Amino acid sequence: MNLSFVRLVAGPIACVAVALLAALPAAARAQAVALVNGARISNEQLDRAFDAVLRERNIHIVRMRNPAQARELKRQALDRLIREELFWQQAQKEGLVITEAEVEKAFAESLARFPSREAFETQLMRQGTDERGFRDSIRRLLSADRYAQRVVEQRVRITDADIAAFYRANPALFEQPERWNVRTIALLAPSTRPADERLGARLRLEALRLQLTQGADFDRLARQHSDDPTRQWGGALDPAPLGDLPEWMRAPLARLKPGELSPVIETPQGYHLLKLEARLPASRVPLAEARTAIRDQLQKTRGADALDQATTELRAAAKIELLVPL
Repeated sequence: MNLSFVRLVAGPIACVAVALLAALPAAARAQAVALVNGARISNEQLDRAFDAVLRERNIHIVRMRNPAQARELKRQALDRLIREELFWQQAQKEGLVITEAEVEKAFAESLARFPSREAFETQLMRQGTDERGFRDSIRRLLSADRYAQRVVEQRVRITDADIAAFYRANPALFEQPERWNVRTIALLAPSTRPADERLGARLRLEALRLQLTQGADFDRLARQHSDDPTRQWGGALDPAPLGDLPEWMRAPLARLKPGELSPVIETPQGYHLLKLEARLPASRVPLAEARTAIRDQLQKTRGADALDQATTELRAAAKIELLVPL
């Protein structure tokens, strides 16, 4: 499916504008590869759409050894262009063409992504168009997306019963394993540094550990002394399963009870101190907390199905002529 249509459903029209330079219409002299109700799809358009498909799949055309795969991907690119043209035509029929103000807003956002107007105009020239042609592309693509949004709004309904059914059918998605709530203070002294420098770092951390055993606040000492990025959060790590934590942490933590401090731990990067705040038991995310994420997932998958169905209906009613073999 053409992901730009889904992005529009999930956000403002500006989401699509960033991709417009890769989807410009070709010059009028370009060879047509297909007609959609008489509207031309050019070879240049197909080449750009094909490049986009390759980028999405992280495929380098030079390394592609299978001609059948190349033909299939090119056909997928052409299908995208046909869908885009059908949706644009339908947007015109249903009065969904975007306003000039919206065109100008998307144009300005695209222009702002270039270091200068000259660089922007140079890119347009490379694409065989100019500012007027680029605005036409904006109008077509965002109007097609507006039609896609209308399709999803009209055809997709997510009920509370749907959400509850998804929650029951996918229990593994909502299971939280036991998580370890840990704080750390680190003093960096890489193994490449002189031995006396590393010893000094260790002694400083031993002194901090002594202060903690005498009641000093871990949060305060971490903010003042730690070299770890977590210092801004008082040394707090995100709660995580023990197996997801760095390997050097696991054995020392496994020996601690909540509230206890580890000995000073030496690694190639320096010296570390750990505090086990708590072990959070395994749990299941309640339906109330999962509701929004489930709704978003169902909206995405059912929206894709609705757009595929709309495309099938429009293609059945359209006159589509393929002018070159694929």
